Amino acid sequence: MDPLARKTSPLSVPPPRSTRFGSPLVLSRVHWVEPKLVAEITYLTWTADNLLRHTVYVGLREDKPADQVRRDC
Repeated sequence: MDPLARKTSPLSVPPPRSTRFGSPLVLSRVHWVEPKLVAEITYLTWTADNLLRHTVYVGLREDKPADQVRRDC
Protein backbone atom coordinates (compact mmCIF):
# COMPACT_ATOMS: atom_id res chain seq x y z
CA MET A 1 0.00 0.00 0.00
CA ASP A 2 2.92 2.37 0.50
CA PRO A 3 3.21 3.25 -3.23
CA LEU A 4 -0.45 4.31 -3.19
CA ALA A 5 -0.23 6.38 0.01
CA ARG A 6 -1.40 9.98 0.01
CA LYS A 7 -1.78 12.63 2.74
CA THR A 8 -5.28 13.82 1.89
CA SER A 9 -8.62 12.15 1.28
CA PRO A 10 -9.44 11.28 -2.34
CA LEU A 11 -13.16 11.61 -1.53
CA SER A 12 -15.16 14.58 -2.80
CA VAL A 13 -17.32 14.46 0.34
CA PRO A 14 -15.51 13.89 3.64
CA PRO A 15 -16.53 10.84 5.68
CA PRO A 16 -18.69 11.47 8.74
CA ARG A 17 -16.69 11.91 11.94
CA SER A 18 -19.35 10.30 14.05
CA THR A 19 -21.92 7.63 13.41
CA ARG A 20 -24.27 5.60 15.50
CA PHE A 21 -21.88 2.64 15.18
CA GLY A 22 -19.06 2.41 17.72
CA SER A 23 -16.51 5.14 18.32
CA PRO A 24 -16.15 8.30 16.21
CA LEU A 25 -13.84 8.34 13.21
CA VAL A 26 -10.49 9.97 14.01
CA LEU A 27 -9.34 11.35 10.66
CA SER A 28 -5.77 11.85 11.87
CA ARG A 29 -5.50 8.05 12.20
CA VAL A 30 -6.79 7.30 8.70
CA HIS A 31 -4.30 6.08 6.08
CA TRP A 32 -5.48 7.35 2.71
CA VAL A 33 -4.51 5.66 -0.56
CA GLU A 34 -5.00 6.49 -4.23
CA PRO A 35 -8.18 4.88 -5.56
CA LYS A 36 -7.03 2.34 -8.16
CA LEU A 37 -9.34 -0.67 -7.79
CA VAL A 38 -13.09 -0.75 -8.31
CA ALA A 39 -15.17 -3.24 -6.33
CA GLU A 40 -18.74 -4.16 -7.17
CA ILE A 41 -20.99 -4.56 -4.17
CA THR A 42 -24.66 -5.14 -3.56
CA TYR A 43 -26.48 -3.52 -0.66
CA LEU A 44 -29.92 -3.27 0.86
CA THR A 45 -30.16 0.52 1.18
CA TRP A 46 -28.41 3.80 1.96
CA THR A 47 -29.00 5.12 5.48
CA ALA A 48 -29.91 8.73 6.30
CA ASP A 49 -26.26 9.34 7.29
CA ASN A 50 -24.94 8.04 3.92
CA LEU A 51 -23.83 4.60 5.03
CA LEU A 52 -24.61 1.36 3.19
CA ARG A 53 -26.66 -1.32 4.94
CA HIS A 54 -26.10 -5.06 4.47
CA THR A 55 -23.31 -4.93 1.91
CA VAL A 56 -22.04 -7.94 -0.05
CA TYR A 57 -18.77 -7.96 -2.02
CA VAL A 58 -19.41 -9.21 -5.57
CA GLY A 59 -15.96 -8.82 -7.12
CA LEU A 60 -13.51 -6.48 -8.79
CA ARG A 61 -14.53 -4.46 -11.85
CA GLU A 62 -11.73 -4.23 -14.39
CA ASP A 63 -13.96 -2.56 -16.99
CA LYS A 64 -14.29 0.75 -15.13
CA PRO A 65 -11.48 3.11 -14.02
CA ALA A 66 -11.66 4.24 -10.39
CA ASP A 67 -11.82 7.93 -11.33
CA GLN A 68 -15.08 7.34 -13.27
CA VAL A 69 -17.00 5.70 -10.42
CA ARG A 70 -19.98 7.63 -9.06
CA ARG A 71 -22.68 6.78 -6.55
CA ASP A 72 -25.69 5.12 -8.16
CA CYS A 73 -28.91 6.92 -7.30
